[in-house]
Amino acid sequence: MISLSEFLPEMIATIVGVALGGMGAVYSSRRQVKEIKRKRAKIFLKNLESEIAENMQVIEVAYQTYTSSDHGRSFFLGSIAWDTATVRGDLADVLGLELADSIENQYRIFFRIRYYVDLMTQLWFAPVEIDGRAEIQEGFKNHIIKNLNQAREHFSEVQAAIDEAKKAMTGRERA
Repeated sequence: MISLSEFLPEMIATIVGVALGGMGAVYSSRRQVKEIKRKRAKIFLKNLESEIAENMQVIEVAYQTYTSSDHGRSFFLGSIAWDTATVRGDLADVLGLELADSIENQYRIFFRIRYYVDLMTQLWFAPVEIDGRAEIQEGFKNHIIKNLNQAREHFSEVQAAIDEAKKAMTGRERA
């Protein structure tokens, strides 16, 4: 018959080995999740930064047009990178709350601009006999200019936040 003193050391070693293996697996899994988040964040930042910069170029041209003419013109602001980044609903978890909030505020302005530009475009194709057409058109134009100004003012804040996040990521990679 086997005594307790003979198999107790082996049993303790097995339990310790299983516990250490489990802790290693948990650490490895967490590290892998963090690495995936970091890679996603880099991709999101690159795509969002590019899309926002392109939109800002369009906004600068549109601003000049709307402030120098009576009617302005129709234009398009892209949101493909934004739609892609937000499809899973974890953008704040990937980028951080402050950065995601800042970028979301910029896109909120873009969407308001698109809304008013769409309304203005529909009004251009509407019958000229509509009562108050000139006042409606002027109201849309004022809303568009107001939101174009907001986008221009907020852009530097967004760009600074993106640059800071990219700098922080580069710093973590070197460490």
